[in-house]
This record gives sequence, structure tokens and C-alpha cells, in this order.
Amino acid sequence: MSSKLKFRELSVAGLIAAVYVVISLVFLPISFGIYQVRIAEALTVLPFLTSAAVPGLYIGCLMANIFGGMGWLDIVFGPLITLVAALATRSIYNLSQKKYSHWLSLLPLLFIWGGAVFLMGSNRLNLTVLIFAVLSILLLWYALKLDIIDKKSVLFVTFLKIVSLVLIIIAIYTGRHHADEIVFLFGALAAACAWVITLVVITFWLKDKNPNILLAPLPPVIFNAFGVSIYLAPIVGFDYWFAVQMIGIGEMIACYLLGLPLLLFLDKRKGVLFQEN
Repeated sequence: MSSKLKFRELSVAGLIAAVYVVISLVFLPISFGIYQVRIAEALTVLPFLTSAAVPGLYIGCLMANIFGGMGWLDIVFGPLITLVAALATRSIYNLSQKKYSHWLSLLPLLFIWGGAVFLMGSNRLNLTVLIFAVLSILLLWYALKLDIIDKKSVLFVTFLKIVSLVLIIIAIYTGRHHADEIVFLFGALAAACAWVITLVVITFWLKDKNPNILLAPLPPVIFNAFGVSIYLAPIVGFDYWFAVQMIGIGEMIACYLLGLPLLLFLDKRKGVLFQEN
């Protein structure tokens, strides 16, 4: 049985590596550089489900970066950063079994909302609107913390969902004349991402489910944003902190808008797809 499991894990690792490479090459124009949304990074959530994904992601990233054309620094350090992020995501699986980690599921929301506020804050109106949206969400968390799930609280939650969506739409509309259109586009995507993830958190809390799974995509976002930017910013001639913002937003889109739904889908079928010791 042990040998069968090891063979199965190797097969899963190889499959993940192959899929990562193929997706990276298919979407080659947006998989590398500062303005990137590497679709293959959606797979970085898989270590939450199986340890076989850790080596699979490392090998996949290594092969993809060889064809990426960004140089030897990206080939050497890019996969290492992916490996560290994968190990961190795997450790979150153990962390998620502990009660005190429940509130940590709010970190992704604060991180994403913060990025959206910064990128879209081209004037006071945008900043004010987005901060008000964040306060609305904080109010929602407090309401859910009371653990009162009745008709009135559900209506209240629905009201806050609508208000937060309207605020985001207003912020995007009023900021459409941002000096840097690409930066504003990434900010708008970050705001949309924040709203979607907020709804996921609301759904989990209302159904009394543990939302710690939302932490799984966070390590690749953080490690890639701050790690990859160290060597990539000088290569492409951009400021480090600007690179952090752009790569970070791209990772949020890949890991949360794409990776999180994938994770939720596969988590329901974990027993069938992934069998470990």
C-alpha cells in the first residue's frame, strides 16, 4: 500500500508540474514580467490538499521559467520562492485545524482591500469610498461575530453586500481617469477580488463553516510579490515597490479569483483525488 501511495503522489506531482508548465506557456504574454497575471499560479493552492503539490509546483515553475525568457535569476530564484510559498500553504493546512486561527481568515481581505485602496486612491473621493467599504465589511464581521443568524441579520447582511458593491462601482467610475490606466485597472481588479472574497467569507460564516481555507492562497501572493520583485524589478527597470504592487495584484487575481474556487471545488473531492499516508 505504501508503494502505491508513493507512486500516486509522484503521479500527482508530475501532473501538477505538467499542467503548470502548459498553462504558463499557453498564457505566455501575461505569465512573465511586471504586469503579469500568471494563470498557472492558481495551482499554488493545491499544497493545502496534498503534499505532492509542493515538488510539483517547484518543478513546474522551474520548467516554465526556463521558457519565460527573464534570465537565470528567474530560473533559479523564482522556483525557490514558489517552493517556500508551497511549504507555507501546506503548513496552513495544519494551522487550520486549530480554533485560534479562525480570525486569521480575515487577513486576505485586509491585504486585498489595502492594495485596492492604495492603487485606486488617485483622489480623496476614491480613498474615502473604499475606506467606507472596508468599514462596512468590518461592521459585517462584528454582526456575524454576535452569532445571531435570523431573518433580520440575513437582511442586514444582504444590505451590506449591496452597499459594498455600490461603493466599489462608484469608486471605479470616479477613478476611471487615473493618470496610470494600467495601475488603475489592477486596482479595480483588486477591489473586485476583495468583494468576491468578502462574500465567500460571509457565506462560510453564515453556514457555520471554518473559513481558514481562505488563507491557503495567501503565501504565494506575499512571497511572490515581495520575493520576485527583488530580482525582477532591476531586470525590467522598475521601482521595487511598484513591482511589489503589480506582481502582488496579479497573484491575488490568479490565486484568489481563480485558485480559491478551484480549491473549494477540489476540497469536496479530496478523499477521491488525493490519498496520503
